[in-house]
Amino acid sequence: MARPQKQGLDYFPLDVVCNGKIELIEAEFGLTGFAVVVKLFQRIYGERGYYCEWTDEVALLFGKKNGLGGNAVSEIVGASIKRGIFDKAMFEKYGILTSVGIQERYFEAVNRRKLVCVKEEYLLISYTQFSNCVSNNRVNVDINPENDDNNPQSKVKESKVKESKVNKSKVEESRGEERKENKSIVNEKKKIKQ
Repeated sequence: MARPQKQGLDYFPLDVVCNGKIELIEAEFGLTGFAVVVKLFQRIYGERGYYCEWTDEVALLFGKKNGLGGNAVSEIVGASIKRGIFDKAMFEKYGILTSVGIQERYFEAVNRRKLVCVKEEYLLISYTQFSNCVSNNRVNVDINPENDDNNPQSKVKESKVKESKVNKSKVEESRGEERKENKSIVNEKKKIKQ
C-alpha cells in the first residue's frame, strides 16, 4: 500500500534576524508573542504547508496546547494580522492564516514534489511561478539521468592492504609480548610478597 502524499513540511526556514513586524509583536507581547508566531508558523508549515484554518475554537485549543488562554492567542493573532504577518483579506474571507511570504517559502520547499494539491482561492501568489510543483513536473529529477542531486565523482581504485595486515600482526605480537611481560611482573610481585 502506497504512503499518502505529504502535504506539509518537516522543517521551515526561520531568519536569524527577524523583520520589523515580528519585532513589534515581541515588543508588544514579549517573548510570548514571538513564541506564538513561531508556533503558528510550525502549525501552518507542518499541517497544510501554506495556510491553516483559524477559528475561535482553534485559538482556544492552540492556547491550551501551548499553555496560554484563547484570548491571549487571539490578541497576538489579531496584532499579527494588523502588522501584516498574516494576510488580513484571507483571514476575513476564509478564516485562514497565510501570507505571501509563507506561500513563497512553502512552494520553494516543495518544488521537487511531483504533485502538490492547493486550493486556488487561498493562493496569494501566482502558482505559475511554481508550476513545476503545482502540477505534475515534466522532468522528474529523481528519474532524470542528469539529476542535479547526484554529484558525479570518479571512483578511486581500492588498494589491497597487505602492509596493514603485516603491521596488524606485528602489533598483535607486540601486545602478546607485553601481556607476557606484565604476567611475569605480577608473578615476581607475588613471589616477593610471599
